[in-house]
Amino acid sequence: MVLALVCSAVIAAGPVVEETPLVPWYVPRSATLGLFINPPMVAPHVRLTWEAAIISQPRNDLIWLVSLGSAIGVGTPSPMIAHYQHVLLGGFGYRSDRPLLHWGFHVVAGPLWYRAAYVPGTFYKFESRVLGYLEGRVQLGLRLTPHFRLAVYFGYASPFAFAQQFPGNTYVGGFDTGLVIDWR
Repeated sequence: MVLALVCSAVIAAGPVVEETPLVPWYVPRSATLGLFINPPMVAPHVRLTWEAAIISQPRNDLIWLVSLGSAIGVGTPSPMIAHYQHVLLGGFGYRSDRPLLHWGFHVVAGPLWYRAAYVPGTFYKFESRVLGYLEGRVQLGLRLTPHFRLAVYFGYASPFAFAQQFPGNTYVGGFDTGLVIDWR
């Protein structure tokens, strides 16, 4: 009798199904199309981000993330003729998903390589430097399917220190806004 009851309970419970990720670990989990605003220059940028949960609850995740990206300056101040930024960042964040609403924030830091070119013959020399860099963002959007989110974000980014003898570093980062496309 007891054996029949235990067997029927096991059969009724069904198999244990582990949730498998939608994409393999090596595929980025999100892409960002953004714009750094650092007057008079703006810098369109693109980022790929890998992230995973440290602590996961049904609607909340504490995450680690790693981002890789580049930006190019538009509307550079005279006598600057080109400005580029390349980053590799890592840090922590929070994501929350409701049936329709998605929101979160993160803080990341890491190395930034920037390059600034000037009109030949001016006082300024070509700059190619690596700096420490810090970035924070808040994002808000829609959870369109269980594995797809679309959000806007706002944030700020800055190198750890500015050097007056290198004017190109004052145009690194700035106010940041854009669009996040997230798939999991």
